[in-house]
Amino acid sequence: MKRNRRNFHRRMVYGYLWLFILFLFTGCSVISAADTPKRSYLLDIPLQPIPAANPNGKTLLVSIPKAAPGFDSMAQIYIRHQSVLEHYSKSQWVDTPARMLLPLLVLRLESTGKFAAVLSAATSPVAGELRLDTEIIRLQQEFLSEPSQVRLILRTQLLDMVAREVVVTQLFEIVKDTPSENAQGGVVATNDAVAQVLDELTAFLVKQVK
Repeated sequence: MKRNRRNFHRRMVYGYLWLFILFLFTGCSVISAADTPKRSYLLDIPLQPIPAANPNGKTLLVSIPKAAPGFDSMAQIYIRHQSVLEHYSKSQWVDTPARMLLPLLVLRLESTGKFAAVLSAATSPVAGELRLDTEIIRLQQEFLSEPSQVRLILRTQLLDMVAREVVVTQLFEIVKDTPSENAQGGVVATNDAVAQVLDELTAFLVKQVK
């Protein structure tokens, strides 16, 4: 009887010990997961050399891009169901995509060599002869097919500030497959989409100002 009691108490001690160890490891994993910092990503595309300015060209002011409601934050947005926006909890952009787009627009348009100057509304108080307004209508990773895709819809408007009239309005829509089904894959596809929309937008604008 005494031996059975000793065995019983020994099993209880071992049981509590294993529960304590399990709680310790589980608690540590929860704490480490909760303390994991967010990863911040940048719109990062290859830049092209900038030639000398065109003395016969016009001055173009690129206004600060806007974003449609729901897309004006640093959140990295995705959808699993139509019209339901979600965002990654551990990944985000370093700034809003709209603000990150501005210097990329300026540098890409400067690289054409077609303008006397390309000015950024964020840094220049000078008004241009032309003004480019842009708005991000959609920028989202879509898990509606496999592989998932990033969709970028950019609305652009070119204005003649001398004549005070709209020259042209154009909508660009780019869809890119992601290389992986996660936030990092969305970043890669987003950068590909931004590079393509800048190429298409630049070629379109150059035709308009000839």
